[in-house]
Amino acid sequence: MRGPGETVSIGGYPNEDDHVSYGETVIGANMARRARRQRYIGDTLFWVQLLCAVGFGVFQGVRMLETTEGVSITWLVFWGIFLLINLSLSIRAHETLPSRITRQTVIVYAAWATMMAADTAIFLWRDAVIWTTVDTWTTLIAVAGIAVTLVIGRRHALGITDPLVRGYLAVFFKGVPQLTLAANIAFVGGAGVSMFAILTGHFTIGTRLGQIFMSLREAGFDRNRKGSLISEIANEFSWIVVTIVWVIVR
Repeated sequence: MRGPGETVSIGGYPNEDDHVSYGETVIGANMARRARRQRYIGDTLFWVQLLCAVGFGVFQGVRMLETTEGVSITWLVFWGIFLLINLSLSIRAHETLPSRITRQTVIVYAAWATMMAADTAIFLWRDAVIWTTVDTWTTLIAVAGIAVTLVIGRRHALGITDPLVRGYLAVFFKGVPQLTLAANIAFVGGAGVSMFAILTGHFTIGTRLGQIFMSLREAGFDRNRKGSLISEIANEFSWIVVTIVWVIVR
Protein backbone atom coordinates (compact mmCIF):
# COMPACT_ATOMS: atom_id res chain seq x y z
CA MET A 1 0.00 0.00 0.00
CA ARG A 2 1.30 3.49 -0.90
CA GLY A 3 1.13 6.46 1.31
CA PRO A 4 -0.02 9.84 0.04
CA GLY A 5 2.43 11.41 -2.48
CA GLU A 6 4.65 8.29 -2.78
CA THR A 7 5.93 7.15 -6.19
CA VAL A 8 6.28 3.60 -7.41
CA SER A 9 9.44 2.16 -8.99
CA ILE A 10 8.64 0.31 -12.22
CA GLY A 11 10.16 -3.10 -12.70
CA GLY A 12 12.11 -2.85 -9.44
CA TYR A 13 14.27 0.07 -10.68
CA PRO A 14 14.65 3.18 -8.55
CA ASN A 15 12.80 6.28 -9.54
CA GLU A 16 14.49 9.51 -10.77
CA ASP A 17 15.05 10.81 -7.26
CA ASP A 18 16.86 7.59 -6.34
CA HIS A 19 19.11 7.98 -9.41
CA VAL A 20 20.09 11.49 -8.34
CA SER A 21 20.75 10.40 -4.78
CA TYR A 22 22.92 7.47 -5.92
CA GLY A 23 24.97 9.70 -8.24
CA GLU A 24 25.54 12.25 -5.53
CA THR A 25 26.66 9.48 -3.16
CA VAL A 26 29.23 8.15 -5.66
CA ILE A 27 30.63 11.63 -6.35
CA GLY A 28 30.80 12.38 -2.65
CA ALA A 29 32.64 9.12 -1.93
CA ASN A 30 35.19 9.80 -4.69
CA MET A 31 35.80 13.31 -3.42
CA ALA A 32 36.27 11.98 0.11
CA ARG A 33 38.82 9.39 -1.06
CA ARG A 34 40.70 12.04 -3.04
CA ALA A 35 40.75 14.38 -0.04
CA ARG A 36 42.10 11.60 2.22
CA ARG A 37 44.82 10.75 -0.32
CA GLN A 38 45.89 14.40 -0.67
CA ARG A 39 45.89 14.82 3.09
CA TYR A 40 48.08 11.73 3.51
CA ILE A 41 50.58 12.98 0.90
CA GLY A 42 50.63 16.45 2.43
CA ASP A 43 51.16 15.08 5.96
CA THR A 44 53.97 12.80 4.74
CA LEU A 45 55.76 15.72 3.04
CA PHE A 46 55.30 17.82 6.15
CA TRP A 47 56.89 15.30 8.53
CA VAL A 48 59.71 14.50 6.12
CA GLN A 49 60.56 18.19 5.77
CA LEU A 50 60.39 18.74 9.51
CA LEU A 51 62.75 15.84 10.19
CA CYS A 52 65.10 17.02 7.44
CA ALA A 53 65.18 20.53 8.91
CA VAL A 54 66.18 19.19 12.33
CA GLY A 55 68.62 16.71 10.78
CA PHE A 56 70.24 19.38 8.62
CA GLY A 57 70.66 21.71 11.56
CA VAL A 58 72.18 18.99 13.77
CA PHE A 59 74.52 17.40 11.19
CA GLN A 60 75.72 20.72 9.78
CA GLY A 61 76.22 22.08 13.27
CA VAL A 62 78.27 19.03 14.30
CA ARG A 63 80.38 19.29 11.13
CA MET A 64 81.12 22.97 11.78
CA LEU A 65 82.25 22.11 15.30
CA GLU A 66 84.97 20.07 13.57
CA THR A 67 85.75 22.36 10.62
CA THR A 68 84.20 25.35 8.84
CA GLU A 69 86.20 24.89 5.63
CA GLY A 70 84.23 26.31 2.70
CA VAL A 71 81.45 27.74 4.87
CA SER A 72 80.88 31.50 4.74
CA ILE A 73 78.99 33.72 7.15
CA THR A 74 77.06 35.37 4.32
CA TRP A 75 75.75 31.97 3.18
CA LEU A 76 74.30 31.36 6.64
CA VAL A 77 73.01 34.88 7.27
CA PHE A 78 71.47 35.42 3.84
CA TRP A 79 69.91 31.94 4.04
CA GLY A 80 68.35 32.93 7.36
CA ILE A 81 66.91 36.05 5.75
CA PHE A 82 65.65 33.95 2.83
CA LEU A 83 63.84 31.64 5.23
CA LEU A 84 62.28 34.57 7.04
CA ILE A 85 61.04 35.98 3.71
CA ASN A 86 59.45 32.68 2.77
CA LEU A 87 58.05 32.30 6.26
CA SER A 88 56.42 35.70 5.82
CA LEU A 89 55.05 34.72 2.39
CA SER A 90 53.66 31.45 3.73
CA ILE A 91 52.03 33.23 6.69
CA ARG A 92 50.36 35.69 4.31
CA ALA A 93 49.21 32.81 2.09
CA HIS A 94 47.73 31.10 5.14
CA GLU A 95 45.99 34.29 6.24
CA THR A 96 44.59 34.81 2.73
CA LEU A 97 43.21 31.30 2.40
CA PRO A 98 43.95 29.13 5.45
CA SER A 99 44.30 25.39 5.02
CA ARG A 100 46.07 22.41 6.53
CA ILE A 101 48.81 22.59 3.88
CA THR A 102 49.51 26.29 4.29
CA ARG A 103 49.67 25.84 8.08
CA GLN A 104 52.17 23.02 7.68
CA THR A 105 54.25 25.17 5.32
CA VAL A 106 54.45 27.88 7.97
CA ILE A 107 55.67 25.35 10.56
CA VAL A 108 58.33 23.96 8.21
CA TYR A 109 59.79 27.38 7.40
CA ALA A 110 59.78 28.27 11.09
CA ALA A 111 61.72 25.07 11.88
CA TRP A 112 64.29 25.81 9.18
CA ALA A 113 64.74 29.39 10.40
CA THR A 114 65.36 28.12 13.93
CA MET A 115 67.95 25.57 12.79
CA MET A 116 69.72 28.16 10.64
CA ALA A 117 69.95 30.55 13.59
CA ALA A 118 71.54 27.78 15.67
CA ASP A 119 74.09 26.91 12.94
CA THR A 120 74.99 30.58 12.50
CA ALA A 121 75.66 30.85 16.22
CA ILE A 122 77.95 27.78 16.03
CA PHE A 123 79.87 29.30 13.10
CA LEU A 124 80.37 32.61 14.92
CA TRP A 125 81.56 30.79 18.03
CA ARG A 126 83.83 28.36 16.15
CA ASP A 127 85.44 30.37 13.33
CA ALA A 128 88.34 32.73 13.98
CA VAL A 129 87.99 34.37 10.55
CA ILE A 130 84.41 35.66 10.30
CA TRP A 131 84.57 37.81 7.16
CA THR A 132 86.41 37.04 3.90
CA THR A 133 86.66 38.45 0.36
CA VAL A 134 83.94 36.01 -0.71
CA ASP A 135 81.59 37.55 1.85
CA THR A 136 82.34 41.02 0.50
CA TRP A 137 81.55 40.01 -3.09
CA THR A 138 78.47 38.12 -1.95
CA THR A 139 77.15 41.18 -0.15
CA LEU A 140 77.89 43.55 -3.04
CA ILE A 141 76.18 41.34 -5.64
CA ALA A 142 73.20 40.53 -3.41
CA VAL A 143 72.66 44.14 -2.36
CA ALA A 144 72.87 45.27 -6.01
CA GLY A 145 70.26 42.70 -7.01
CA ILE A 146 68.04 43.69 -4.11
CA ALA A 147 68.29 47.36 -5.09
CA VAL A 148 67.38 46.62 -8.72
CA THR A 149 64.42 44.51 -7.60
CA LEU A 150 63.12 47.30 -5.36
CA VAL A 151 63.53 49.93 -8.11
CA ILE A 152 61.67 47.82 -10.67
CA GLY A 153 58.97 47.08 -8.11
CA ARG A 154 58.58 50.77 -7.34
CA ARG A 155 58.21 51.60 -11.06
CA HIS A 156 55.26 49.19 -11.12
CA ALA A 157 53.86 50.65 -7.88
CA LEU A 158 54.79 47.50 -5.96
CA GLY A 159 56.30 47.82 -2.51
CA ILE A 160 58.44 45.43 -0.52
CA THR A 161 55.30 43.86 0.92
CA ASP A 162 54.23 42.59 -2.53
CA PRO A 163 54.64 38.80 -2.66
CA LEU A 164 56.31 38.76 -6.10
CA VAL A 165 58.79 41.45 -5.11
CA ARG A 166 59.65 39.50 -1.98
CA GLY A 167 59.95 36.34 -4.05
CA TYR A 168 62.55 37.97 -6.29
CA LEU A 169 64.32 39.37 -3.25
CA ALA A 170 64.67 35.82 -1.99
CA VAL A 171 66.57 34.98 -5.19
CA PHE A 172 69.35 37.36 -4.16
CA PHE A 173 69.21 36.38 -0.51
CA LYS A 174 69.58 32.66 -1.32
CA GLY A 175 70.64 32.10 -4.92
CA VAL A 176 73.61 34.50 -4.93
CA PRO A 177 75.09 33.33 -1.58
CA GLN A 178 74.87 29.72 -2.72
CA LEU A 179 76.67 30.52 -5.97
CA THR A 180 79.44 32.31 -4.08
CA LEU A 181 79.48 29.39 -1.63
CA ALA A 182 80.30 27.18 -4.62
CA ALA A 183 83.17 29.54 -5.50
CA ASN A 184 84.42 29.46 -1.92
CA ILE A 185 84.37 25.66 -1.90
CA ALA A 186 86.35 25.65 -5.15
CA PHE A 187 88.97 27.97 -3.63
CA VAL A 188 89.45 26.51 -0.13
CA GLY A 189 87.66 23.15 -0.07
CA GLY A 190 84.27 22.01 1.16
CA ALA A 191 84.95 19.88 4.23
CA GLY A 192 82.79 22.20 6.34
CA VAL A 193 79.68 21.34 4.31
CA SER A 194 78.31 17.95 5.32
CA MET A 195 77.10 15.33 2.86
CA PHE A 196 73.82 15.28 4.76
CA ALA A 197 73.44 18.99 3.97
CA ILE A 198 74.11 18.44 0.27
CA LEU A 199 71.63 15.58 -0.05
CA THR A 200 68.87 16.94 2.13
CA GLY A 201 69.21 20.33 0.43
CA HIS A 202 67.90 18.87 -2.83
CA PHE A 203 65.39 16.62 -1.11
CA THR A 204 63.84 19.34 1.03
CA ILE A 205 63.69 21.87 -1.80
CA GLY A 206 61.89 19.24 -3.86
CA THR A 207 59.39 18.51 -1.11
CA ARG A 208 58.79 22.24 -0.53
CA LEU A 209 58.11 22.65 -4.23
CA GLY A 210 55.74 19.70 -3.93
CA GLN A 211 53.88 21.42 -1.11
CA ILE A 212 53.69 24.65 -3.12
CA PHE A 213 52.25 22.81 -6.14
CA MET A 214 49.74 21.04 -3.91
CA SER A 215 48.79 24.41 -2.45
CA LEU A 216 48.39 25.78 -5.99
CA ARG A 217 46.02 22.95 -6.86
CA GLU A 218 44.08 23.53 -3.67
CA ALA A 219 43.85 27.31 -3.61
CA GLY A 220 44.94 28.61 -7.01
CA PHE A 221 47.92 30.51 -8.43
CA ASP A 222 47.85 33.70 -6.39
CA ARG A 223 50.70 36.17 -5.89
CA ASN A 224 51.78 34.70 -2.56
CA ARG A 225 52.31 31.26 -4.02
CA LYS A 226 54.00 32.67 -7.15
CA GLY A 227 56.51 34.42 -4.91
CA SER A 228 57.27 31.21 -3.02
CA LEU A 229 57.64 29.27 -6.28
CA ILE A 230 60.12 31.77 -7.77
CA SER A 231 62.33 31.71 -4.70
CA GLU A 232 62.39 27.91 -4.44
CA ILE A 233 63.28 27.44 -8.14
CA ALA A 234 66.25 29.79 -7.69
CA ASN A 235 67.14 27.88 -4.54
CA GLU A 236 67.31 24.53 -6.35
CA PHE A 237 69.28 25.84 -9.34
CA SER A 238 72.00 27.42 -7.20
CA TRP A 239 72.21 24.36 -4.93
CA ILE A 240 72.83 22.18 -7.99
CA VAL A 241 75.87 24.36 -8.75
CA VAL A 242 77.08 23.96 -5.13
CA THR A 243 76.66 20.19 -5.36
CA ILE A 244 78.64 19.89 -8.60
CA VAL A 245 81.55 21.91 -7.22
CA TRP A 246 81.44 20.07 -3.87
CA VAL A 247 81.60 16.68 -5.59
CA ILE A 248 84.52 17.75 -7.80
CA VAL A 249 86.52 19.16 -4.88
CA ARG A 250 85.85 16.14 -2.68
